[in-house]
Amino acid sequence: MFVTSMFEMSLSAGLYVAVLLIATTYAQNDRPGPLVIPGSQHFEGNDGPWSTFDIRVGKPEQFIRVLPSTASPHTLVPLAELACSREAFGTVPPDCAVSRGNLFDINESSSWEDVGRYGINQNGVGLGAHLGYDVAVQFGLEKLGIGLNGPDFEDQAVGAMAAAAPFYLGIFGLSNQPMNFTSLGNTSSPSFLTTLKDQKKIPSLSYSYTAGAKYRLKQVYGQLVFSGYDTSRFRENSVSFSLAEDITRNLVVAVQSISYSGSNSATLLSDPIEMFIDSTDPNIWLPEEACEAFEEAFGLELDDESGLYLVNETHRNRLLDSDAQVSFRLSDVRSGGDTVTIVLPYAAFDLTAKVPLVANSRHYFPLRRANSSSQYTLGRTFLQEAYLSVDYERKTFNVSSCVWNQGAEEKIVAITSPDDPDADLSSPTSSSSSGLSDGAIAGIVVGAVLGVALIAGGIALCFLRKRRKWIGSTYAAREPEPDESVLKGPVFNSPSFRHASESTQNGSGSMPFSAADVSGARSTPTTTDHSRSGSGPSPATGVSPNDTGTSGGTVELDGNGTAIKPNTELDSKEVQKPLPPVAENPSGVFELPGVKAGADSGSKAIKPHQHHRATSTVGSLHSADDGRDRTPSPLTSTVGPNWRPGRVSMVEPEMVSPDTPVGKHSGRPF
Repeated sequence: MFVTSMFEMSLSAGLYVAVLLIATTYAQNDRPGPLVIPGSQHFEGNDGPWSTFDIRVGKPEQFIRVLPSTASPHTLVPLAELACSREAFGTVPPDCAVSRGNLFDINESSSWEDVGRYGINQNGVGLGAHLGYDVAVQFGLEKLGIGLNGPDFEDQAVGAMAAAAPFYLGIFGLSNQPMNFTSLGNTSSPSFLTTLKDQKKIPSLSYSYTAGAKYRLKQVYGQLVFSGYDTSRFRENSVSFSLAEDITRNLVVAVQSISYSGSNSATLLSDPIEMFIDSTDPNIWLPEEACEAFEEAFGLELDDESGLYLVNETHRNRLLDSDAQVSFRLSDVRSGGDTVTIVLPYAAFDLTAKVPLVANSRHYFPLRRANSSSQYTLGRTFLQEAYLSVDYERKTFNVSSCVWNQGAEEKIVAITSPDDPDADLSSPTSSSSSGLSDGAIAGIVVGAVLGVALIAGGIALCFLRKRRKWIGSTYAAREPEPDESVLKGPVFNSPSFRHASESTQNGSGSMPFSAADVSGARSTPTTTDHSRSGSGPSPATGVSPNDTGTSGGTVELDGNGTAIKPNTELDSKEVQKPLPPVAENPSGVFELPGVKAGADSGSKAIKPHQHHRATSTVGSLHSADDGRDRTPSPLTSTVGPNWRPGRVSMVEPEMVSPDTPVGKHSGRPF
């Protein structure tokens, strides 16, 4: 029972550990992490080329390629009915639908819930209001997903647009601000970023974005990471920017200077200004003086009809060969403080304008003159060489210089919520191993269970072996070999002698008495809680002090005033005084094997449950109990000094004697 209990306890502990491990593993695996959205592997657009991203709209899903907007929560897609019509174009390009990243057909979606027709901004507030954008959009609540197989959610605000300008491709809003519709009860819809956080798909309201660069290496696509950033894509710096209070224009940096280097060097912007980072627009919007400095440095001319800085083929090739660069020095303050410099080669400004911006495709330089400081903007061109990370919960963002390493492995680091006490921002992980697979989890669990089972089995085996050693002799008694101590040994069953033997059994190994020292003693036979009938040696009887042995030995005392007559041995046989007759065994008196306890034998019968204990004194037989007139029993046995009344023998099998009371016992063996 004891071993079984220990095994059950070990098994229970093992199961508890296994369950805890499973729960912990799944809890860690279920904790939301960064969500990486790769580029669509397309460079496109009528003012690019730009690296686009896939989204899924409607039910059934319609796949559309769009550009991220860091300035808005809007998701806008070209409307199938009108986006490639004559109303949108004077002359519709032959590849219109494909060049616009595919079109969204409202009539083909069963999940579209119409909200109404609205402008993207109002009274100078809203998407592109500072740049003069004005376009009407048909809004609805629709199912929307990010990437080819990323998360999707119902009831997201989606706008279907028909015009080809200012947005030729659709856009996907990254802002955390909700969409508000000022009519029909002031309907509000959460942004996609907020929904990701609310649905526990990501740990925080944050993202990182870089636009990609077709001119770098073998074409580097853009990257979008929700709640994280990729350390393999940028060079770290110590500059931290704080979000501006204006939620429609909050990614504001202080541009302390802009400089040019190439065939010569020049300062393009000497007075610091604050500029808004907005990937919705491709251009760099600067004060007029700065634009004039750019015109001089690069030999640019503004085309009045298109409003673009068009570049002819000859001049373009010369600029590409010049290795000209433009450096933007940024800080969170206009002067002093930590700074970061973002360097754009001329190739970053080498873009192509298409219909409807121009009648025929032309190279252009993405520079625009700002009418006011509210238009100072670092557009998508800037984000080809800059890596932007925004943390709305901490109200900070970072701008870093991109690095270009062919075949570099992604190193994604999570941006966790400041409300998460277990957050760990310090450990980058490979995107290929951002979570444990089901197979890995199963392997961990199976290994843990097997390990615990082996430990439990080992513990049980140890206890079983000890138990077998403890109790193996109890029921494996066999007939002992003839032992001289039966005839000549000491009185082992005497309590005094027993304790004396225990105190000396680790000594020289010699017995304190010999057969010549002990022939008998006046005592009462000892009994235990066990009774057994049978034949066996008779107990020695007491003798008077006047008795003499045949050998003429001297009478000795046993320490209690009782005379002990020496034995006389002849031919290894004990010669004793004949025993006096004994009376019939009275009722209730226990017998030892082969011996009847007489009522008139001079010995006192021991009633059941009378136990004798005595202090151990070598060489004497003291009283069984201190202060009591009880004499020990002189019974002879071969069980040795380890035998105890009322207990099963724990000695080796060869030490068990038929005289040992091994009948039914009253308690557990230990």
